[in-house]
Amino acid sequence: MHPYRVCVADDHEEAALVLVEGLRRHNYDAFAVHTGAEAIEVCAKGDVDLVLLDICFPDIDGYEVCKKVKAMSAAADTVVIFVSVKGSQEDIAKGYHLGAADYITKPYNLPMVMVRVDAAMRTKNLRDRLREQEELVDSVYTDHLTGLRNRRFLMERLQEEVEEAFRHDYPVSCIVFDVDEIHAIDDELGPVSLDDLLVELGMALRNYSRTYDILARFDGTVFAAILPHTPLDQATKYASKIMSEVDSTTFSDPSFPTEVRLTAGVVSCRNGKQFGADFVLGEAMRGLLRAKGMPKGEDRLCALNLAEAS
Repeated sequence: MHPYRVCVADDHEEAALVLVEGLRRHNYDAFAVHTGAEAIEVCAKGDVDLVLLDICFPDIDGYEVCKKVKAMSAAADTVVIFVSVKGSQEDIAKGYHLGAADYITKPYNLPMVMVRVDAAMRTKNLRDRLREQEELVDSVYTDHLTGLRNRRFLMERLQEEVEEAFRHDYPVSCIVFDVDEIHAIDDELGPVSLDDLLVELGMALRNYSRTYDILARFDGTVFAAILPHTPLDQATKYASKIMSEVDSTTFSDPSFPTEVRLTAGVVSCRNGKQFGADFVLGEAMRGLLRAKGMPKGEDRLCALNLAEAS
């Protein structure tokens, strides 16, 4: 692992040199700058892990430096520790409010500074590792084309929701949508590409859904939604609303204006027999197939209450 890169920002050159030498003895890649503008400039490069930041500069005060650094996307994760003669409760509170990890008042004890720097870096290391693990888990459960959840996530969450619905006697519904028709408005231009269309459909599903609905791209052109605490009538209204909104939307306008029609299968379960995720999704898929077989002009939606069917 490469040593952490530390910027000591202090307009007092001798004080900065003491900190730099102490950090280097503790295996940090340390260097000094002596103005607020220089601190902002080096942090903007995105390779600084920690800034030991004074407040009193001749150009920009340290609080403003911290604010600007935290606002940069490249430096948002840079750890800031204030090292200043300003040590009132108001000064310290302001530093923490701006996102500082620690606040050390001058005159300081160099070994204690090293202890607090080490602690801040251990915390950063832990957070970085946790973030990497979260990103890995998120990648496993995400459809990389649409950004929605994928089939694996859907099945795991559907099983959890079905079991909770049975245990606590509340309704849960599952809907599957499929693209039934794709129609190019301009025959010469033709329809939008399928990948672009699926991306836009994924965005439409997000826009027309509630924050607690679980949305996924199941496979190919099939999308699915899990609606906790939602009985069949409400789930049917939800599905009809999304289908109506998609019907009235022109996708990829104006490059390849395209109209899309969806078909849906809706199921709901609550109590009585305990259903598994495979069974619930299978019934929703069967409903989808029945809806596809309906005559033109009908609702293109088939709904079933599993509790009544058991």
